[in-house]
Amino acid sequence: MERVLFSIYKLLCFSTFGRIIISKTEYEVGRYLPFDNYGMGVTTARVFLSNLFKAFFIAGLAFSIAFFDIKYLPIAIMLGGATYKDSFVKWKRKQEKTILRQLSSYLNELRREYYRFNDVEEAFLAAFSAAGEELKLHLGLIEEAMDGDGVPERYRDASPNRFLFIFIAICQCAIKYGDNDNTFVSNIDELQKNIDSDLLKWEREDFIFSAVFFAICFALISLPIMERWAISQVEGLTEFYDGFKGSVTRVACLVITLLFVIFFEKMQEIRCDGITPLLSGIMEIGLVNKGFKWLFDKTSTGKSSIAEIFDKNFPEKSYQHFILSRIFWFIGSFVIGSLWIIYWQLSLVLMIPAILIAFCMSFIPHLSLVIDGMFYEAMLEEEIGQVRLMTISLAGVIGMTVEEILLWIENFTSFLRDSVSTCIDELDVDEHDALDLLRDRWKTTSFINVIDDLIASDKIGINEAFKDLLSRRDYYSAKRRQEQELIVRKKEAIISTFLYLPFMLSVGAYMIAPFLVISVRNLLDITVKLS
Repeated sequence: MERVLFSIYKLLCFSTFGRIIISKTEYEVGRYLPFDNYGMGVTTARVFLSNLFKAFFIAGLAFSIAFFDIKYLPIAIMLGGATYKDSFVKWKRKQEKTILRQLSSYLNELRREYYRFNDVEEAFLAAFSAAGEELKLHLGLIEEAMDGDGVPERYRDASPNRFLFIFIAICQCAIKYGDNDNTFVSNIDELQKNIDSDLLKWEREDFIFSAVFFAICFALISLPIMERWAISQVEGLTEFYDGFKGSVTRVACLVITLLFVIFFEKMQEIRCDGITPLLSGIMEIGLVNKGFKWLFDKTSTGKSSIAEIFDKNFPEKSYQHFILSRIFWFIGSFVIGSLWIIYWQLSLVLMIPAILIAFCMSFIPHLSLVIDGMFYEAMLEEEIGQVRLMTISLAGVIGMTVEEILLWIENFTSFLRDSVSTCIDELDVDEHDALDLLRDRWKTTSFINVIDDLIASDKIGINEAFKDLLSRRDYYSAKRRQEQELIVRKKEAIISTFLYLPFMLSVGAYMIAPFLVISVRNLLDITVKLS
């Protein structure tokens, strides 16, 4: 079976189109399960085909409920695509939780082995057999970095979880500088507490999101059922549902539900990379690459306000990918609109409003950016909280330097990375000015506490400068748990408010509105006859 799956993987990679389709799945599999080439190919094909099967099953189920009526085919296709994305997101969440559970258990065993050997490397190898199969893949890479500096290259931009970064930092520094005052064990204990806290948060989120996908998609699945019931109750509705007005109503329901699916699926994404790997694969196509190079060389597109938002708040995202996704939404919407006009044999003059509608649909990536903005501060504080955890762990090691702490922060972060990189480049010129500039950039966030201690360490030493953070470690852990609780409650409030809105809109637009139209028309006919 594995050979068949690997053959399917190689077949998909053979063409550019197949490579584009498989790119996102391969990227995520490589993050969570860093196998060799053969294992990567087998797992990628298995995950891709499993999600594809679920998508076809739901699409076929929705189409069969509509008695294979061709007018409901776009709805079935949309439901299939949404199912594929939902299955993929759930797979990622499952893998990340599995790795964290295994890491938490492994840290227990590592602590016991460290007390037995009093040596980090010996304890690491002795506890290796107690790790789960998924975690062992990551520990193999971490072992290569034990005697080095920084993180393995493939972890730098594609880490499955930041706690693995912190674990690498704790182990490397304990080996490099030694373990004074039992710092290694206390850092491991604090790391485990934060891992368990994150697991509890994700369990709550999974419970909140458990029925969201079904509740939203039920709005579309129920359309043919509502149509048949309405026709059986009121004469004259057949003409409405089979005609142009019914088609417009279905499109409106489809678009509204699609927006809700995008919104809720984005809320449960662990990483906000969206379809970046897929767009990267498309960017590798020669014609597309040359077109974008011309666009950014000949115009001032890259200097727009949106580009500044990406540079300032979302440096891990690509503005080029944002433009490409807007183009795809425009082209896709225009093609669908054109086919719709041709199918109904409408006037070609309607191509003008079709272009305007397609232009409006191209702003969906803007909506995605707005959703990211809703959770930007929460995501930033989450990153800063983990940076604080790592910094406290590093600061307790005797011999640690400011530059080394900043290098770890640079490798570790997404939102802070660019400003920290600039600070590191300026350290050799003027350390005080470099840290002051970094302080001005993040003075409105809690990251300023870490920067102030880095500034003070030049005079009183790192251990003394970070003594306040070390003494308040429990406070910051409790604060981070409270912030996580607020994020979960915020998501829960949004879901509770908007969960059934697509269904209510579908019922209102697809059943109640036609009833009212027919009723008013019949009433007018009766009034005319009486007159």
